[in-house]
Amino acid sequence: MKTIKSFTNVDVFAISKELDLMLRDSTISNVYEIEDLLILKINTKEGKRNLIIKRDTRINLTEYDYPIPKYPSQYIMSLRKFLKNRRILSVYQYNFDRIIIFELYNTDSEPWRFIIELFDKGNFILIDENKIIKVAKKYRKFKDRDVLAGKEYSFPLSRGKDFLTINQNDFKELIKNSDVEIVRFLARNINIAGLYSEEICYRAEVDKKALGKDLIEGDLNNLFKSFKNLRNQLLFGNITAQIVKADNGEQLFVIPFEIKMFNEFEKQEFDSFNNAVDKFYSIIDSEIIMKPSDEKIKEKIKSQKKILKNQLDYLEELKLKKKKYYEQGNFIYSNFNPLEELLNVIKTAKSKGYKLEEINNKLQQADLEKFDSIDFFKKIIPSTKQLVIDFNDNEIYLNLDITIGESASLIYEKGKKAEKKIKGTILALEKTKKNIEKLKLEKNSMETEVSFLIKKPKKKWFEKFRWFKSSDDFLVIGGRDASSNETVFKKYLDSNDLVFHTNFPGSPLAIIKNPENKEIPEKTILEAADFVASYSSAWKENWGVVDVFYVLPSQVSKSPPSGEYLPKGSFIISGKKKFIKKAKTELAISLEFIEMETDSDQHTKGFYPKILSAPINAIIGQSKNFIVIKPSKTGLSKGKLAKEIKNHFLKNSNKDMKKWLNLLSIDEIELNLPTGSSIII
Repeated sequence: MKTIKSFTNVDVFAISKELDLMLRDSTISNVYEIEDLLILKINTKEGKRNLIIKRDTRINLTEYDYPIPKYPSQYIMSLRKFLKNRRILSVYQYNFDRIIIFELYNTDSEPWRFIIELFDKGNFILIDENKIIKVAKKYRKFKDRDVLAGKEYSFPLSRGKDFLTINQNDFKELIKNSDVEIVRFLARNINIAGLYSEEICYRAEVDKKALGKDLIEGDLNNLFKSFKNLRNQLLFGNITAQIVKADNGEQLFVIPFEIKMFNEFEKQEFDSFNNAVDKFYSIIDSEIIMKPSDEKIKEKIKSQKKILKNQLDYLEELKLKKKKYYEQGNFIYSNFNPLEELLNVIKTAKSKGYKLEEINNKLQQADLEKFDSIDFFKKIIPSTKQLVIDFNDNEIYLNLDITIGESASLIYEKGKKAEKKIKGTILALEKTKKNIEKLKLEKNSMETEVSFLIKKPKKKWFEKFRWFKSSDDFLVIGGRDASSNETVFKKYLDSNDLVFHTNFPGSPLAIIKNPENKEIPEKTILEAADFVASYSSAWKENWGVVDVFYVLPSQVSKSPPSGEYLPKGSFIISGKKKFIKKAKTELAISLEFIEMETDSDQHTKGFYPKILSAPINAIIGQSKNFIVIKPSKTGLSKGKLAKEIKNHFLKNSNKDMKKWLNLLSIDEIELNLPTGSSIII
């Protein structure tokens, strides 16, 4: 059974309903393109998500870590201009066709629409409130419509009857007089994908190859009943998404609900169609996108081996030429007198007015009579003025206009040229062999990258903030900016916690979480103080120490005195503060690997790299793989420091883990670093 690798209109209906629920009121933050995939980064209610659109295949939100290209195309630049920061109002299917529409908020008037056509090699089209095309992936002319910049967009004509509204009478009347196989007729005339047309026939127990005109009333009733049940299942049933597999485990189909034809097949079930689609296509995308890191070097080795083979063949050819020319030269000198006599006979006859054709015929006859002086004669070629002599059942071509000695010298010269080329070819051979060995060494020393898409481990609630676990196993969280400081205060501050801050702006609001109302040890309090100091503006100012205070949650308020305004991320502290004097601006950056399942046939387990930052005392008991950083005016910027940190961990990780470490992005390391210049100590 052939694998289906593109959405049907039924699949589009199912995914559109799910995407509308998940993306309504979300915001598009950026747009990327890799191979033929469009990737929209979207800020949803549940956090940041990536939407993958393959223009002739499918659309889904992904949990997998797709690589993002550094340089956008002109098309992507145009899309970014119009799509960035647009709010998604709704997502829906157009006319039960393979068309998905994103309605986008427009401050001026009616919504804009981003239209995804998943047919005829696909297209992405953005139109404004007046249906004018602002940008499209492909501009084309069709028989019934045009997709051209600055022109009004029109939808393609729908095919057949409306799947969603057709009634029993129209259904039966449509089929009665058809002379086409019923499975094909349903697909063409009621716009049902082939897979679901087959399922309707299967459920109705009607031969899919039967002609419509040959069906009896009972068959027609059963077909409509089967059709209606499938339609109701799509419209009102629960999603029971599945990936259907062959006996060898190969993926065959991804479907939004159960198909009875596949009852005997192996199936993997999912809680949403989107998740099933994500899993199904990530495996296909891996083969296209994730190319092994040593692929280029393999191609170079292959190319060098081809050169080597050609050089070896050429060397053998030169050796044969050298041998041939030297043997021919030796033969001529060994038989110099008879050959000179033969040449004189020809020249004499020519001087008497004989043509070369006549001389050739005479010598052929003389050859038959076995005259000793012309034992070596084979023929004369008048057009090229060449004498052909017999040499061990081979031929030597001599120029009639020069002497035998001159001919011998010319042949020897060819042998010398071949010998000279042999020396050059041997040197080239050695160079090619060295190149191959060098490339092989480079390949062996190259760290293999993960050659399949990875699903990032899901983040815990506190991982959207700065956080660490203290040496006494208390969770400490802190805001990254004014907005997240507000969130920490409003959503995650409980009465048993401790709140940490500094007396100057640019400091995280940090809390030691204490859900069990334990006594918080002094060691944890000191670590939390160092944490706040390190992520405050003191780091940027290159201060080595700073005073940090802590208070009870009841002492923190967002209510300013009457008539005053409290900026975002600022708080009112009342009552007595407890100070930690000279908290250190110093952090340990550690590397951990989180074990995870993978979808690869080659690995059942994977290891996702994770960077943690915390005060040194907290890290020491939890990790052996860490470095320490301090603020310094002459240090590295966040970006350069992040690269240095990654290089450090790459150099100091074992070979098996390096390929997983390559998954770690520089951006993720930067997120864990304080603002300002730093040095590694």
